[in-house]
Amino acid sequence: MRLSEERKSLLLGAAKTFHDQFGGSPAEEYLVSHRCLDTEAIDKFRLGYVGDSVPSGFEQYKGTIAVPYLRRSALGNWSVMSIRFRCVRPECVKNADGTFRDDEVHVGHGKMQSMAGDTHRIYNTLAIQENADEIAVCEGEPDTWTTVQCGLPAVGIQGVNGWKPHFDKLFVGYKRVWVLADGDDAGLEFAEHIANRMPTGLVVPMGAGLDVNKTYKTLGREAVLNKVGK
Repeated sequence: MRLSEERKSLLLGAAKTFHDQFGGSPAEEYLVSHRCLDTEAIDKFRLGYVGDSVPSGFEQYKGTIAVPYLRRSALGNWSVMSIRFRCVRPECVKNADGTFRDDEVHVGHGKMQSMAGDTHRIYNTLAIQENADEIAVCEGEPDTWTTVQCGLPAVGIQGVNGWKPHFDKLFVGYKRVWVLADGDDAGLEFAEHIANRMPTGLVVPMGAGLDVNKTYKTLGREAVLNKVGK
């Protein structure tokens, strides 16, 4: 879907507003303390927080992490094609004692929310622009952040239904496409669906009950890289 210049300007301005509110926010606490994301990754992905300053039209996302879908033109100009929102409201992600829940409870909304009328997109297409012969495909944005933090180029897909046939051609020519699978039936279904669409795709299971981020948190960076032979 081609965006109007007005829409691009709106999204770019909102993403900047949200990124400026990230420091000291619940989003920073969640990503740094709970997800073990570092400052470099946060800045690279321009992650933000929908706090007290909310541009018109974004009020319903207050209390969430803002996840901009960044693009860079051949001339080096930046744009934002979409923003998705990851809930970190205390009642959803924390226990009564203030510790973070492993089994988050999001009532009436999903963990991730898209803007009305948005379409499925590949997250972090900047990785495809890198001069690499291998790339990882993750389910969702958070595992993409962790994979990139570990040093592996990665993109994210919004679940098994988020892969569109025209995505296939973007991964032609890679020596290996690592499809990182969550350690459950749905995760394996996602990974197998994508890996089967490309000649160099290979499913990499994280293990029972694990995803990329949990593997990183419990076993460390080397454990993630060892999964892909690094």
